[in-house]
Amino acid sequence: MIEHETRIRVRYAETDQMRFAHHSHYIVWFEFARIEMLNAIGLPYAELEANGYYIPVLEVGVKFKHPAHFDEELRIVVRMAEKPKATFCLEYEVYNTQDIKISTGHSRHSFMNAKGRAIKPPKQFNEITGRYF
Repeated sequence: MIEHETRIRVRYAETDQMRFAHHSHYIVWFEFARIEMLNAIGLPYAELEANGYYIPVLEVGVKFKHPAHFDEELRIVVRMAEKPKATFCLEYEVYNTQDIKISTGHSRHSFMNAKGRAIKPPKQFNEITGRYF
């Protein structure tokens, strides 16, 4: 299993009229955590793209449990619980400063080339993720 933790602070522009973080930003925060995880394990997303590999989102979901507020620091845990194949899934948990789980989510991804065609994951991706399973 691969697990990575990153932190973000809720910016004012991410809040709505009710002073809560707007629901659309959770997916952006998931993306941030996903890219940080790939960087941390030695698979920089920018490098994957430079080599012609893109990782589209096939599916994404979020469950909201508690609101996040302006200037609150959030801890995002991203987890790859199963060995990747042609596609891979990630799970997300978002916690506030009181360590209360405020959100959970998931995303499913595949690989494609610059022409938008589905391709196998690069050898480097399989080698590095394989070390964790």
